[in-house]
Amino acid sequence: MKRYFLPGLFALLSAPLFSQAVTDVLRYSVLRPGGTGRFMGVGGAMGALGADFGTLSTNPAGLALFRTDELSITPGLKFTHTDATLPGGETDEEDRSAFGFDNLGLVFNTTPRASRWKTFNVGLGFNRQNNFNQSVFYQGDGNGSIMNSFFEDAQSTFGQGGTEEDLYPFTSGLAWQANAIYFQDNALTYDFAGFENASVDRSQTLNTFGSMNEMLISFAGNYDEKLMVGVTIGVPFVNYRLEGEYIESDPGGDVDGNVPYFGGLTYTELLRTEGVGVNLKMGVIYKVNQAVRLGVAVHTPTSLGLTDSYSNTFAYSYGDGSGSYDGETLFSPDGTSDYRLRTPWRAIASGAVILKKYGFISADLEWVDYGANHYNLTGNAPTNDDEIYERELNREIQSTYQPAMNIRLGGELVLDNFRARAGLNLNGKPEEGATGFNTAYSAGIGVRMESFFLDLGYRRFNGQGSILPYVGAPEVKTDVTSSDVVLTLGFKF
Repeated sequence: MKRYFLPGLFALLSAPLFSQAVTDVLRYSVLRPGGTGRFMGVGGAMGALGADFGTLSTNPAGLALFRTDELSITPGLKFTHTDATLPGGETDEEDRSAFGFDNLGLVFNTTPRASRWKTFNVGLGFNRQNNFNQSVFYQGDGNGSIMNSFFEDAQSTFGQGGTEEDLYPFTSGLAWQANAIYFQDNALTYDFAGFENASVDRSQTLNTFGSMNEMLISFAGNYDEKLMVGVTIGVPFVNYRLEGEYIESDPGGDVDGNVPYFGGLTYTELLRTEGVGVNLKMGVIYKVNQAVRLGVAVHTPTSLGLTDSYSNTFAYSYGDGSGSYDGETLFSPDGTSDYRLRTPWRAIASGAVILKKYGFISADLEWVDYGANHYNLTGNAPTNDDEIYERELNREIQSTYQPAMNIRLGGELVLDNFRARAGLNLNGKPEEGATGFNTAYSAGIGVRMESFFLDLGYRRFNGQGSILPYVGAPEVKTDVTSSDVVLTLGFKF
């Protein structure tokens, strides 16, 4: 397990490669669940209602309220708009769209004979938990260079008696091969020596791809039309990819610029994370009367086994009195890292009021402690360095993140076979000391027939983040707006 942080921190989207990082845990614990069009249309606030496949990922007791066998399939589109701004610079905009499936579900309904158990149902399928597709670009100028961190790493290696063969092959090792770090008069140096805070032009492009989908096996029973109980075995699958390119150049050229001899550099990063996990979700729904329903659900931590595959390239150009030199692109070796991540417990309390035949209003309150995320880096052939780094990392997670409350509100209006829906999500911020909420708005419409239904759902999310391409770099602020559109086709039989 490497202990180095790759310069490439993209808050909530990318994180330091080649080493597990504090920010990585939010990718798998700050969830934006999909599901069916109806579930999305009411903001996911269905924990006390059920009879929708989306609830198998929140309160599986809702499975007990299905009265027929049912098949649902939900294709969807995601649109993301990202504004990125360097300090003192202009805002750059980037748009991305992606197609995928938010849900595929099959429910088997049974009715026990001569029993107070009115139904015993089984659900199989998947619901989407997160979508990672996004693009970001920014450009401008700022003080400092990524070369400062590369040089500091090389200084540390040589200062401890190491040689060029001991340099980290994904950062300082590449810079050494490119002659960006070198010995002069028996002293280790680089072109930025004495110009560490010089202003240079810079730009970065970051593209992320993939999703986290949760396979579900659920069981639920309806006791005497009063108490519904259910359990879901969840198996999330992670597929995440990051492609990044970071560029610096001297605005005055490689001889007369702000940094003598420096011309420019290009550093690329590629990360692929794949893995699978398991969790257990348990829930109950109680019918107080025909109008009022209450629900409670508990989700165990998800135990994820993850594998990172990564590589980099580096190119460096410089000049002196004898001319300019455009260095060739150098390639790092391919790296891999296996580790485990345990996400936090979740507790959900729900309530709903049925407005006779006119619809419903509902609410979910979800509590989660993001500081309880926990890495296990020592499962395979642990070393003392691994154990020390694991403790440091988990302590930093505890001090960086806090418990938060997520609030989901929703409602549905029934007009014969037509349905109109709306929802609001207030998601508590996970960062320690942060107050307020990130918001998401949703809406939807649907048509319900005896053996067929069609539900269209829409959700709009707004959030802020930041990009720090290396330690000490000017922090880039991002403003993200994403829109999800899903359409559920359902059949009852």
